[in-house]
Amino acid sequence: MLIDARSLSEGALIEADIAIIGAGAVGIAMARSLRGQGLKVAVVESGGFEYDDATQALYAGETSGNPTAALDVGRLRYLGGTSNHWAGYCRPFEPIDFEARPWVPLSGWPLRRADLDPYYAKAHGVLELQAYDYRPERWAKDMAPLLREPFMQGGRLYAAVFQQSPPTRLGERYRDDLEKAPDVAVYLWANVVRIGLDAGAKRVEGLDLACLEGPRFRLRAKEYVLATGGIENARLLLASNDVAAGGVGNAADWVGRCFMDHPGYEAATLVLSAPSDLARAPASQIVDTAVALAPEVLRREKLLNPLFQLHPAALGAGEPEGYAAFRNLTKALRRGQVPDGWAGMLGDVVADLDGAVSGMWQRFMADITALEVRIHPEVAPNRDSRITLLDERDRLGLPRVHLHWQLSEIDRRTIRRGLEILGEEVGAAGLGRLQLHDWVQEANFDVPGDGSYHHCGTTRMSDDPKAGVVDRDCRVHGMENLSIAGSSVFPTCGYANPTLSLVALGLRLADHLKAKRA
Repeated sequence: MLIDARSLSEGALIEADIAIIGAGAVGIAMARSLRGQGLKVAVVESGGFEYDDATQALYAGETSGNPTAALDVGRLRYLGGTSNHWAGYCRPFEPIDFEARPWVPLSGWPLRRADLDPYYAKAHGVLELQAYDYRPERWAKDMAPLLREPFMQGGRLYAAVFQQSPPTRLGERYRDDLEKAPDVAVYLWANVVRIGLDAGAKRVEGLDLACLEGPRFRLRAKEYVLATGGIENARLLLASNDVAAGGVGNAADWVGRCFMDHPGYEAATLVLSAPSDLARAPASQIVDTAVALAPEVLRREKLLNPLFQLHPAALGAGEPEGYAAFRNLTKALRRGQVPDGWAGMLGDVVADLDGAVSGMWQRFMADITALEVRIHPEVAPNRDSRITLLDERDRLGLPRVHLHWQLSEIDRRTIRRGLEILGEEVGAAGLGRLQLHDWVQEANFDVPGDGSYHHCGTTRMSDDPKAGVVDRDCRVHGMENLSIAGSSVFPTCGYANPTLSLVALGLRLADHLKAKRA
């Protein structure tokens, strides 16, 4: 069922077995998984079916440190959440990402990759991906020939395959499922403004909710799941401080700390020895492929896990708008799908026909003489990269957020040394030479750009209650009935985009809640 919360009575009480706060990718995936289990599920979503300026403005806040986008940019606050404009890149975390690496501060998950593999496979269905198989040989025909060259099999580098979701807009794709589910009620335009605890701060007793244009009401459940994203999860916990002075789940002072993102930006140019088609990827839009460092190299060099994306320099990451629309349209058609918004895509192609033609020429026909190298590295958890609350409040009375993100020495060394290793390998193969951009060579550089909107780490997972916010089953330490879903629970962030992993963890949490309530 889909319910407009603005139609509820002032002071209304909603009761459920499980309450999910947030209807983004993980909230929707969990709600669908919990259907048909004899459980009454309530999902609360801040927005409606479309973008709304007033609702989006609730995200506004301040940032400092390494450049990052404004907090009301990148995230979306309506049914489907940020999946409404995500690019669709999917890859599981590497096994090494889960390990406690002595050279990486605060590293190590309570889980291993094998614990998530069954849920990664299930998440593939949710995100409309191909088979759960990321071996380069499985996708060789879809890769640029450069990534099949002998230097890629030399032991230091490997081809990292990313599968591409259509991309699935979960609010649109699964709206009908949610509307028809008799045991799932999704309350739209409903904002949680307080997580209410019992006197001992051991249980959630209820949620206080408010509509921007409508009533205030309460939701009471047996189990609660916080699934509002890597920034808002921490914000709600910190702001609900009337019983626990430091905020919910914050006895050990970890809530909001260890914020991580992937600082993506062009860092070098690979000048090829001769014009070549080696770097021209086939027309397939099912996968994309980048270059990563082998785990043995990371251990020997004591590096984090960086990724390097190679684009023909004429296009780089800033492709013309008309060509981008053409690419997205053909991507869907190759899958046998007519995409939502196809008319708008076609209109964008026509409006920027010069850009579309230029992009197609560069993509399919022009000689490639140089490649732009874009970094997409893991960064280390850092307690000083954190979310705190401001005195300023939003329209609902919730404190706004300040996000401080700072790079550490190992972050910078990973970027520099990773690029050097890439340059050594392509140079030894006679393919060309790597020219670092000026900013990389500065002593204490920050990475330009806006980050990647991959907000991770602010409610980190740990077996030890003194070292994190949630346990291996995503339950908040010391709380009987509050769990957290999403990338905020990641102890480390690898180089892979987070959506596949956060959906997998959410499906695992859903199974845990089913077993608990059985």
